[in-house]
Amino acid sequence: MRSKHIYYSIITALIIVGLYHLFAVGRYSYPEFRLKVGQVSDLDVIAPFSFPVLKPETQLTEEKAETLAGISKPYRISEDQLFEAKSKLDKFFIAVLDPKSAENVTALKTAISSAGFELREEAILPLMNQRGALSLYESMGNSIQSLYKQGIIEDATPDSIQIVQGDELRHVSKAIFLSLAQAREQFQKKYSTGEFSALADDLAPILIKSNLVLDESKLTEISTGLNQQINTTLGIVQQNEIIIRKNARITETDLNKINSLQAAYKNREIGKSSLQTLLLALGLLIFYFIIIYLSNMYFVHTQQKNVNQAVDPLPLNLGFIILVLAAVANNYILGYNNILIPFALTVISAAILIGPEFSIFYGLGSLLVVSPFVNWETYTPVIMILSTMISIMLIIRYNAFHEYLNIWFYLVLSGILVNLSLGVYKNDPLLTILSNIGFCLISATISVIGILLIVPHYEKKWQRATKQTLLELLDFDHPLLKRLATEAVGTYHHSLIVGNLSERAAEAIGANPLLARVGSYYHDIGKIINTEIFTENNDDSTQIHDGIQPDESANLIKGHVLEGIELAKHYKIPKPVIEIIMQHHGTSHIRYFLEQAKKNQSQPDMQNFTYPGPKPQSKEAVLVMLADIIESTTKAKNISSEADIVTIIDQTIQRLIKENQFDEAPITLKELHIAKETMLPVLESIYRKRLDYPDDKQSDENKA
Repeated sequence: MRSKHIYYSIITALIIVGLYHLFAVGRYSYPEFRLKVGQVSDLDVIAPFSFPVLKPETQLTEEKAETLAGISKPYRISEDQLFEAKSKLDKFFIAVLDPKSAENVTALKTAISSAGFELREEAILPLMNQRGALSLYESMGNSIQSLYKQGIIEDATPDSIQIVQGDELRHVSKAIFLSLAQAREQFQKKYSTGEFSALADDLAPILIKSNLVLDESKLTEISTGLNQQINTTLGIVQQNEIIIRKNARITETDLNKINSLQAAYKNREIGKSSLQTLLLALGLLIFYFIIIYLSNMYFVHTQQKNVNQAVDPLPLNLGFIILVLAAVANNYILGYNNILIPFALTVISAAILIGPEFSIFYGLGSLLVVSPFVNWETYTPVIMILSTMISIMLIIRYNAFHEYLNIWFYLVLSGILVNLSLGVYKNDPLLTILSNIGFCLISATISVIGILLIVPHYEKKWQRATKQTLLELLDFDHPLLKRLATEAVGTYHHSLIVGNLSERAAEAIGANPLLARVGSYYHDIGKIINTEIFTENNDDSTQIHDGIQPDESANLIKGHVLEGIELAKHYKIPKPVIEIIMQHHGTSHIRYFLEQAKKNQSQPDMQNFTYPGPKPQSKEAVLVMLADIIESTTKAKNISSEADIVTIIDQTIQRLIKENQFDEAPITLKELHIAKETMLPVLESIYRKRLDYPDDKQSDENKA
């Protein structure tokens, strides 16, 4: 088993180290400084050689934008607009000169509209004369050619512009070109005195466009040349000059110098040696192996104390990898604030699935695992661990392990509390505090969504007895309960009473009342296999047992435990309920048949008359055992007073203590006494009619 944990730990550590070298270190072969603005430097950074301080990208972008804004933009006369105008003119007159269009005005309007032109009726009517229309087509074509040849410019362009002619640029006055308004006016004026005046007015906006356009390629060429002339440096850092002092807070200026140093390393092709890379990987591998292996071993230790838990550490190691992947995505791919890392996702999942005690240890391990991926800073990890631990304490306090909305609220509340306290301590601006609180809100939301995906999956896989699962098992439409109610009616009613007794007792001593009730309902589920051999289901069961040997009868009776376990596994009943089925008789003797065997032989084999066990391991299993025996005994006895019930309970508890049936369960004598006091009123209520009205009952029997 230990070797498996070692393998898991090594493989997990190798994956995490690989991710670190791929994203945090392996992107560059030269030395790196993983620093951020606002972080406190933990060492002096001294210039190993002289290097230029580069301007920040934002400053360079602004300077390039200012340079581009001052450029006189280059234009050229485009042939595309003339081609488009002539194409539209051709399309228009093809529709007009179509013989079908000459039939009547309606046909002409339809043809023009189908061609995509919406004109006034007074503009269309003169076109009924096709000879005149043909002449107009040639005239308008020549007019368009002339206007576009002169050049048409937008009115908003500068007074002086640059024109591209071949590979050369020359400055010309805007006045040598026609403005768009002038070009359209000239086109309209040519036909203003004739019958086609209205048509020219309608066609002018369609046919006349600006053909002086910006030359993008020339503009790019000019911009590139000017950008190359911009000075990209702010100064020089001399060799041995202190760039950042230890314990100083990193500023934008400091970070820019560090980035410039890394650029200088890259330009000089100064890289890490193979030995440095190997030692870094080896040291990090050992660091991660220690953390992960300790977590696995502590995980095993917690499982040994709680038999209800799974013992496979693989999901635990997957949790480390999930957390690291989230840190990589946030820090190195998206570049967001590290507070967004959903640290609580895996830690709170561990609290729900394994236990709060383990989750605290796991949280500390997770913090160490993720630290290299957040540049070993302390501020973000403090927020992560404190807010998560506060949330776990609140979950424990209010027993909200499966109340996911409450978990989200606790995470948000604790995130606000931690950020406010640290923000006030650091005297951060209000905007920074609010921003960090917003990041915590997003992180809490992502964490709870992840918990919703992880926890139900592993609860089902590990067959955990969650509140929802137990409530579903109480449904009388469950296949096993339906079979019990129809095939073993006596056992069914017995189980209901046992459930009532054990649930009340569990509430009184602080055990899980829901688990106690469900365990009671299913504890004798194996009796549906050989229903007829049990007295509560068959009044003539003694005839069956009289025909076989006592040890055979005992084997049949104790078989209901093993058969119940098999049925429960088949129907995927949670492990804690199966354990109650397994333990509800412990290792006690089947006394009735044992006594019969002793009468027949002097030394019967005790193993044949002993339940397989194990002894009860939990308070709930103890309570089901007690309630099972007390209910059966009380029903079998002739109860005449409350003292009879008290005697039965006391004798049952004393006998089980004497047989050491409670030795392995975490229950005290005080809790057994409380359980007795709690069960007593329930039993009294069941037998109250017999106790309170003996005369009436006797009278009824006489009448019968």
